This record gives sequence, C-alpha cells and structure tokens, in this order.
Amino acid sequence: MRVQEKLVYLEDRWDDSIARGLDDAELLRYRSNLLGSDLRITNFGGGNTSSKIQDTDPLDGSKKAVLWIKGSGGDIGSITRKGFATLHLDKLHALATRYRGVKYEDEMVELYPLCMFGNNPVAASIDTPLHGFLPFAHVDHLHPDWGIALAAAANGKEKMEEFNRRFDHKLIWLPWQRPGFELAMMLHKAVEDNPRSDGIVLGGHGLFTWGATQRECYVNTLTIIDQLGQFVQEHVERKGNGLFGGERHRNLPHHRELALDIFPSIRGRVSQHRRVIGHFNDLPDVLRFVNSEHAKELAHLGTSCPDHFIRTKIRPLYVDWSPNAGLQGLRDAIDSALKTYRDEYRRYYETHAFPESPAMRSADPTVLLVPGIGMFSFGKNKPEARITGEFYTNAIHVMEGASSLASGPPPATLPQAGRLLRRVHSAFFPTMWLCRLRKRFASNTGRWRRQRSGANRRKRS
Repeated sequence: MRVQEKLVYLEDRWDDSIARGLDDAELLRYRSNLLGSDLRITNFGGGNTSSKIQDTDPLDGSKKAVLWIKGSGGDIGSITRKGFATLHLDKLHALATRYRGVKYEDEMVELYPLCMFGNNPVAASIDTPLHGFLPFAHVDHLHPDWGIALAAAANGKEKMEEFNRRFDHKLIWLPWQRPGFELAMMLHKAVEDNPRSDGIVLGGHGLFTWGATQRECYVNTLTIIDQLGQFVQEHVERKGNGLFGGERHRNLPHHRELALDIFPSIRGRVSQHRRVIGHFNDLPDVLRFVNSEHAKELAHLGTSCPDHFIRTKIRPLYVDWSPNAGLQGLRDAIDSALKTYRDEYRRYYETHAFPESPAMRSADPTVLLVPGIGMFSFGKNKPEARITGEFYTNAIHVMEGASSLASGPPPATLPQAGRLLRRVHSAFFPTMWLCRLRKRFASNTGRWRRQRSGANRRKRS
C-alpha cells in the first residue's frame, strides 16, 4: 500500500520489498531512517521514534514487552539498531508509583537506568516515559516545521480544531510542559479521555502520532504532516507580499560576492572565544525573511523549538544596517550589534543560571542575519555550521506559518502556555522562555551520563 495519491508535499518512501525481510527492531530503525531522511518531517537530531516489542529476556528466556526508543542525543535519520535504548515496559510503568509530582520529577530521570533491558549501554532520553505511557505499539514524536507553526501560533488550538474539521482528524491539544514524567502522565490521560484521537499537538513544541504497525505509524505520521503542510501553506499564500510585514530591503546586486568579501571579517569577530567554521545561506526563504519589515523584531524573539537553541542559542544576531551603507558601514554595524548581543547574552545567563549550572560559554552568536545579503551560521566544523543554519531556517519557516495562521491580536492567555508560562504574549511562542527549564534537564542528564559512564568503566575493569 502506498499513500502517494494523498500526499502533496511529502513522499512515501516505504519499500515493502525491504521491509518484509526485517525483524521488529530493524523495522523501527527503517521507519526512523525514512522519517529522518526529509528535513520537512524533522530537523537533524530532533524528535523520537519508538516501538513496543516482545523480546526474549537473556536471563530466564521468557518473553518481555520491551520499549525500544531512540537513545539520548541520537538522530533518527542516521540511527542504527545499536542507537536505541531498550527498557522493560513493566518496570517503566512501575515508576508511576514512585512519582511524587511535578516538583520532584527530576528525580525520575535517575531511575530510568534501573528499567534497562539487557546489557544495553545506550542512555534513554528524557522523552522515554512520553512514549512508554502511550498505549500504542509504535509512536513518533517529531518537530516538523508545519507542525510547530501550528503549535506555536497564538491561535494554535483554534486552528488545530479547524484543521481537524477540514481533514477529518482528531488531534488533541496539550499546553506546553517540560518533557519528562509529568508530560507523560498528561499524554496518557489525554488519550484515555479521547480514545478516538489520532495524534497530539504539544503547544509550542511538536507532534505525536502513532499506529498499530510500523507501516501504519509511518503512514499516519506522513499523512498528518503533509496535510498540516497543505493547511499552513494555504495561509502563507494568502499573506502573499505581506508576509513578515512586507519587504523593507532588497537583495544587493552581487550579494554573493559581497558575502564572500565580508565572510572572513565576520568569522574573525565571532571567533573571539573559540575558533569556528562558517556557512553561508541565501535561500529565497532566508532572503525574504532577512529583508522583511519585521525581521529584527521576530529574530529577537528567539528560536522556534526547544531543541534548536542548543545550536542557534536563544536568538540570532540581526544586523540592523542599510544595504546602501557599503561594506565599511556593514562592518561598523556588525561591531555594534555584537557588543549588544554579548551584553544581552551575559544578562540572560546570569538571570537563568542555577548554582550547579556550568560556566557561561561563548557569548558570541552562532547565526547572523544580514539584510540584503543572507544568513551566516557558525560551528566547530563545517557540518555543524551547516546544521545550525538549517535549524534557523526551520525557525523562519515556523514564523512564516505561525504568523500566517494568526488573526488579530494575541489572546490574553496563549493556548500553548503551560502553568509556568501563562503570561507570555507573542504572535508565536518564543521558546527562549523555556531555556531555564532546559538547563536544569541538561544538568541532570549530564550527571546521569557520568554515572552510567562510571559504571561501565567499573564493569570493564
């Protein structure tokens, strides 16, 4: 069965001649690789895939239900069988009796290793209970630009209900909650209360879809994301030239030659604390954004998905200059913008750091937006520099969609705002507000990984 006739933007890449020769775990790997092969479905390293598989316990030979889920930090597009964490499903479910509430949910992370199945060193991600407590055999949690545009729009819940009516879906809306055990309980209750649901939109975050078989899960995910694309793009097309407030600047003649000329200077300026490699992007979507009336304001709001700011930081640096000012004017504008950016970043760190947080790293930006020219992105190597730029291109697409979906002023309470975020007001959801919470998770995850690493070293010795 193929679903090509239902799809407008995406492609059904499932090959039955390959799939029929794979066992359950390899089918999960195959499904994951297919989903990760298209950046419109999820960004590099983003999202999670899982399957609940009957496996043989290596100790007593009995059959056990095992949750296979992408390991922490993995990329579904390139993951292999060895990249999945495996956990006893019954032990994971038993953790619900140990859960003391959202105030104590960080302590749950340290219990995940006690649920591991077999001698598997792969660390389970923070999303593990989200998949484990959903009553479906196969689950995808992805970050498609179209899905995040809906999840981040100020009227996202209202637009989701419109989408459901139009495409005959039964998506559920959940306001944003930090990934972890509390969100797992929320997901479980949501599908329990809505037994006919076929997906969940996490406000300001992403999308959950599922299926009874690997193939059904893949088709459901592909179809819903493609239909979200149809829905969002119709709104974008209605905006036309008014997108992002319309055009403020135009591309400079020979803008690529100018980018080549200024590139070494920019790279030198953002390499004060560590040496970086750069990448240049002048895709039409990028140029339309950097040249727009609202680009400066929108860029300052931050990233579009919590996963992104690890590479893009909380926001890019927008260089506010007139393309008619010449290269020296551009250099002066970059110097002024860099000083402001570094000062703001230090204040951000000092405001949100915990006593146990690591020392502040470089305050230099990893993304620079230059009207009339394009986007420069930076990383420790060329692939990281390119991927960082891809992530901010995701953010541009999300802002494009969310801004197009929005109608009228934002409501007093945004539908995606969780209990800690009820006072956020924006045309779309600025996930820089999530950074403090993500810092706490990063600290706990690092401690957990160090503990596992120490245990493995003791085993080898």
